[in-house]
Amino acid sequence: MKIGNNPKNRINIVIIGIVLVYGLIVARLYYLQIYKGDYYKKASQNNRIRIRKIKAPRGKIYDRNGKILVTNVAGYQLVYLKGKKYNDKIISEMSEFLKIEKKEVIKKIKKGTIHRYTGENLLIDDIPEEKAHRMIEKISSFSYLDIVTYPKRKYINGKIASHILGYVKKITMKEWEKLKDEGYEKTDIIGKKGIEKQYDKILKGQDGYEYIEVNALNKIVKKIRNKNPILGKDIYLSIDLDLQKKITDFMDDRKGSFIALDVKTGEILTAVSSPEYDLNKIASKISSKEWAKILNDKNKPLQNRLISSSYPPGSIFKPITALAILEEGIPFEEEIYDNGYYKIGKWKWRNWKPYGDGNVAMEDAIIHSNNIYFYTMGDRIGRKKILEIAKKMGLGKKTDVDLPEEQTGILPSNDWKKEKLKEQWYRGDTINLSIGQGFLMITPMQAIQIYMIIANEGIGYKPHFLDRIANEKKISSIISNINKMNPEYYKKVKQSLRKVVTEGTAHQINLKNIKSAAKTGSAENPQYKKTHAWLAGYCPYDKPEIAFVSFFEGAGHGGEQAGPTVKK
Repeated sequence: MKIGNNPKNRINIVIIGIVLVYGLIVARLYYLQIYKGDYYKKASQNNRIRIRKIKAPRGKIYDRNGKILVTNVAGYQLVYLKGKKYNDKIISEMSEFLKIEKKEVIKKIKKGTIHRYTGENLLIDDIPEEKAHRMIEKISSFSYLDIVTYPKRKYINGKIASHILGYVKKITMKEWEKLKDEGYEKTDIIGKKGIEKQYDKILKGQDGYEYIEVNALNKIVKKIRNKNPILGKDIYLSIDLDLQKKITDFMDDRKGSFIALDVKTGEILTAVSSPEYDLNKIASKISSKEWAKILNDKNKPLQNRLISSSYPPGSIFKPITALAILEEGIPFEEEIYDNGYYKIGKWKWRNWKPYGDGNVAMEDAIIHSNNIYFYTMGDRIGRKKILEIAKKMGLGKKTDVDLPEEQTGILPSNDWKKEKLKEQWYRGDTINLSIGQGFLMITPMQAIQIYMIIANEGIGYKPHFLDRIANEKKISSIISNINKMNPEYYKKVKQSLRKVVTEGTAHQINLKNIKSAAKTGSAENPQYKKTHAWLAGYCPYDKPEIAFVSFFEGAGHGGEQAGPTVKK
């Protein structure tokens, strides 16, 4: 009988085959683990598996026209390899190579910074590219040293738009505690200021990793497997780089700010806080001495004067008081008599001019910035109406512009004064409020919001810098303030603001080809001998497209000091 025709025999053959295969496997395992065990144990000491994090490059940042503002370049660092035991020979070699004392070498190895991507001991950070390439050649014979590359942030234009863009640095333990549940690690580089901070989660991407096998000389034997990083998303801002450069150059590091935005969308076309600072210097390794020098600079270059500093607005606030007057039913044409001062009891409030203007109505009061008119009418209508309109214009709260660390300013009230100063509100406080002085404080970003709402006759859009995320739709505009009232009130105020340019204190920006409407302000501040200089408005007058604010700290008259920047 043939084997193939007997099922029992076929089963026996399969069983014998399985036993033979299993026996070969056992024999091979015995050979590898017992007979050749010592050989492979020694080999494993000369080869090891290393896990290296592959840092995800942050997304790039562009202006509205696609011009690059922030990118990534290769950064270089020298590390002492993890697991390498040091001895006198290694210490001597490193001391000579690094040109430091032996005790410093030991200190760097034992207690030095752990590299944020590889886990190795970081010896030298932020090595210039040319020097790094020279070092790579020199350390080839040192099995315990390596040059590690990583994506380093590069701010293309140095200090341009520094307060908008912000910068990145290593996460602190305090920051990590807040962000650890969102996927952040102790070794991450994160946005610390500006857009870098505001959109950090979009820009940062997700790190990858690789498993590599290296020998005793730290040469890669093979790559075992890896997970590629997910790049951070690129973003496009609403600012125009060329315009940003022009305004920065014109401001010439004087303390102040300038903003221009699209009144129909809230898109910020340019925003400069001056003086600015070098982003590349701040984002790189900076010595404590250099950092102290920046912090102690009397001009405070790190201060974001666009949103984080508030000032008395002075006369650029008068259009708000004017709208309150009209809403209270006082006719636009009604006059007061200006004899040079306004008096309550023994107290006198004077005009900014040493003489009176006689009969003055609202239009002339706005054109020539007559204080006596606004003292009189402000006292007449009272603080509540002025504060009501000011609140509808967005004062006393954040504009919610997409930058961190925005201040609310101060919209003072009776309750505010009782809480902060332990005093009641006096009529004199209302008089000061009516011309934008006293306790009232606003940011330049709030100032431009006022004039956007006036230009749109009651509608304000949320100011924003983000135009779009790469491969996604353009960011939609959001209405943030509505101050609807009789359209005629806005028209009266707007025609007065137009005449401020053609006949009054803002004549510096009276151009033939661009019709604008604006108001100057010279706000008193006890910290300065001269007044703060303001100029705020919009253009074109007939069909508003752009609102603007120009501001200089302690510079003098608004028209003379802030006007030329707007004109430029």
